[in-house]
Amino acid sequence: MIEPFCGARSYAARVLMHIAIAAIGLLLSWRMPAIGMVLAAVALISFVVEQQWCVVWLSWPACRYRSQNVCETVPAIGTARRRIVLCAHYDSQHSGLIWTINRYLNRVSMSLPLWLKPPMTFLVALMALQILLSAAGALTGGIHGLTQMSAGLTFTIRILEVLLLAIYALVAALFIQLAFGRFVPGAVDNASGVAAVLELADAWVASPPADDVELMVVLSGCEESILMGAAAWADRHRQELGRLPTLFLNLDSMAFGPPRFLGAEVPAAGLPLRADARMIKLCGQIAEELGLHNAGPHALPGPTDGFALLARGLRGISIVSFQDGGVLPRYHTMADTADNMDFAAAHATVEFARRLCWKMAAVLGEPTEMTKQKER
Repeated sequence: MIEPFCGARSYAARVLMHIAIAAIGLLLSWRMPAIGMVLAAVALISFVVEQQWCVVWLSWPACRYRSQNVCETVPAIGTARRRIVLCAHYDSQHSGLIWTINRYLNRVSMSLPLWLKPPMTFLVALMALQILLSAAGALTGGIHGLTQMSAGLTFTIRILEVLLLAIYALVAALFIQLAFGRFVPGAVDNASGVAAVLELADAWVASPPADDVELMVVLSGCEESILMGAAAWADRHRQELGRLPTLFLNLDSMAFGPPRFLGAEVPAAGLPLRADARMIKLCGQIAEELGLHNAGPHALPGPTDGFALLARGLRGISIVSFQDGGVLPRYHTMADTADNMDFAAAHATVEFARRLCWKMAAVLGEPTEMTKQKER
């Protein structure tokens, strides 16, 4: 089944909308600091809200393109008491210099505390600084009788604003280059995840692990432009998802390295969200069964579709892969082709996901006491 939604062609375009509004406010703050402060606050709030809740606010002009999710439901053999959502995104990212920079920053980000992992925190900090400078400019403009002090403070504010404008210009140049970059082949990120979902779905149809579990397969679009497909799917099926206890299993980038599971999903800006505790426990058991070292729980400095689902109240976990230290070979580059895939790693990660999916059906597919009471 094809489910259309309004999407975006690039993540960069959505970020640039906010940078442009903040930069306009910065220019206006020289003459009208109050208006500049308001524009910076609007850009900051919208940017964080869009990243945290995967919605569209100020970036709506860039989010008017047709996209679609591909969905299918495998009904339970008997009465459905639980539901598993098996998902992966099928779109790929633009190539750009920013991913070369990210390759080096990612190694540092992996060692940071969870709340410092969001990679666009620096842009939030820039906008917050702009608000403070505009507020200070408005206050110094109203000072009387302290001409020399006021002039010195105003000069300092202007210097900082020029520096801030230069940083905005540099960041905007990187994102403009990203917006016009070629789409990467996306063999690992995320054709590998799509292939894994299809393989697990085929295995489920051939031999369902439980009679009372319904399987929903979701291949989402626009994951790379702030998880728009997963968010649109969850919003569209909100009432349906509320009728049965539902768990999701999100598969992303299965061939970068050994299997890993994410104990938390990290937005580009905002607050991380924890994965389902029972899923984390199951993943730990499977990692022990397979003799895996350091399989998780981990947190990457950036979100997967699992973040959008967690933000909408669904419970579940994401399975990914990466090398030690958070290394993602050829991540978002033109070299992300099938010829460069680590097929052994892909096989191991798919097997990890299969065992988890089957355990979810066998263990968590059983009705809870609360469900039994509702049925009575």
